[in-house]
Amino acid sequence: MTVPPITSVTGTAGVNAAGAASPSAAQGFGDTISNALQAVSESEFAADAIAESVATGGDATVQQLMVSMTKAQLSVDLLVQVRNKAVEAYQEIMRMQV
Repeated sequence: MTVPPITSVTGTAGVNAAGAASPSAAQGFGDTISNALQAVSESEFAADAIAESVATGGDATVQQLMVSMTKAQLSVDLLVQVRNKAVEAYQEIMRMQV
């Protein structure tokens, strides 16, 4: 019995391109948080639009509605957890003695 060799992994161009970004092109923490908040807001608006389409008999299906609502809920849950960690880190810094 022969075992075939392992082939190279394809589709890693995005990972290499992100790692090669110059420091001047890097975003600040505030920009990253702002972009994340915008993405969560957009996912909620998309879920609302699909819900409206389903309710009015539009082209959207119930499956699309459930997927978009789940994505929006997971985005909000992640945002809440990031906020909790940021608040926890701030409180820990404030407890430090200098």
